[in-house]
Amino acid sequence: MKTGKMKLKALALMLLIAILLPPLSLADGSGQWAVVKGTSTLNIRSGPNTEAAWLGKAYEGDWVEILTTETNGWHYCHVLSNGIYGYMSGNYLSTGGKTPSSSQNIGVVNNPVPTQFLNLRAFPSYSAQVLGIFYNGVTCQILSYNDGWYYVYVNGIYGYFRSEFIRLQGGQQTGKAVIATGNSGKLNMRSQPLASAALLGQFSNGTRVDVLLKGNSFWLVEINGLQGFMASSFLREEGAEPLPPVKPDPAPVTKGYAVVSNPSAASYLNLRETPSTAAKVLAQYYNGVRLEMIEQGEIWCHVYGKSSGKNGYVMTKFVTLYGLPSVPTGTVSNGSSYVNLRTQPSKKTGTVIQRVWSGQTVTILIPGGEWTKIRYNGSEGYMMSAFLK
Repeated sequence: MKTGKMKLKALALMLLIAILLPPLSLADGSGQWAVVKGTSTLNIRSGPNTEAAWLGKAYEGDWVEILTTETNGWHYCHVLSNGIYGYMSGNYLSTGGKTPSSSQNIGVVNNPVPTQFLNLRAFPSYSAQVLGIFYNGVTCQILSYNDGWYYVYVNGIYGYFRSEFIRLQGGQQTGKAVIATGNSGKLNMRSQPLASAALLGQFSNGTRVDVLLKGNSFWLVEINGLQGFMASSFLREEGAEPLPPVKPDPAPVTKGYAVVSNPSAASYLNLRETPSTAAKVLAQYYNGVRLEMIEQGEIWCHVYGKSSGKNGYVMTKFVTLYGLPSVPTGTVSNGSSYVNLRTQPSKKTGTVIQRVWSGQTVTILIPGGEWTKIRYNGSEGYMMSAFLK
C-alpha cells in the first residue's frame, strides 16, 4: 500500500512540474513580444481563464514573450521581469509591429457578447452621461488611462470607455527616435529586451530609428529592416504625428446652474454617487453653493461642484434652478423606430410598459448613466439613455 501511495505522489509531482515548467522548445526568445498596457497590474494564471490558479502578476510596461497562439483571448507567456510562465489576458498585451507613424495607442471595442454595445461616457463613471454606443470592431485612439477607464477619441467624440472592454491593437508606434548616447560611442541592439541578450548590431550616435513598441527600460525598434531592442534611456523621440487635440480641461459640459436651497440654513445637501438616498456621499454643500448642471431631472439632477471637483446627483427639491426650463424634457431618437419604456432599468427584469416612437418628447425625472427615468403619456418608467437627445 505504501509503495502504491508513493508512486501516486511521485506521479502527481511529475504532473505538477510538467505544468509549471515552460516548454523548452519555446523558451528561447523565438516568441512574439508584447508589453503590458492599459492596466497597472496583470494577473498570471495557470490556465486560460480567470478561475485558474494565480501564479503572480506583471506590471504595466513589463515585457512579455507570447509563446503560444491565442486561446479564448488568452496567451501562454513568459514574463521577463519575474521569470514566471503562465496565461495572461490578451486584452492587456500590446504587440509590436511596423505600422504607420500616425497609428498611436489604438484600441478596439471588444465586448464578450458580440451583440452587445459599449457605452461611451462623459466621465469615468457608470453614472455618467452616455455620449454614444459602439459595437465590436470600432476603433478608438486612447489618450490616457485612469483607474479602469480609457479616455478616448472615437468618431469625432471624446469620452470614456471601460478598459476591460477594449482590446489594445498592435503598433504603439510614436514615429522616429534618435540614438543619443551623449558621447561618440555606439548603442547596442539586442535580440530581447535584456542587457544580457544576444547582440544584433551596434549603431552610432545620431542614428534615426523607427519605434515599434515601448516597454520598461527597452524599446522595440527597426533600423534598415533590422528589428531589435535598445535601451530607452539612450533614445530621444522625435517627429511623432500628433493625436487630435485633447480637451485641456475634462470638466463636464454644463448648461445652466443650481444653487443649494436647504429648508434649514444649518443643514447641508449631499452630493451622491448615484441618484439614490442610499448611494455613497461624495460631497456636502451648504446653502448658497452653486452647482453646475450636467443633466436636469424633476426628481434628481446630475451636477458638477467646482469647489469639490466632483460630479454626482442631488435631489432637485433642495436646489433653485437658474437658466433652465421649468420642466426638463428629452426627445426620443432611434431612427424611424421606437424605444421601449420599461418598469425597471433592465432589459431582463424590466417589462415593457409601452413603445415610444422617435420624435416624441418625454419628461426627464431622473437622468442616469445607461438608463433614464422618464414620464410619457401619464406613465413613468425607464428608457435607455443612449436613445434620448
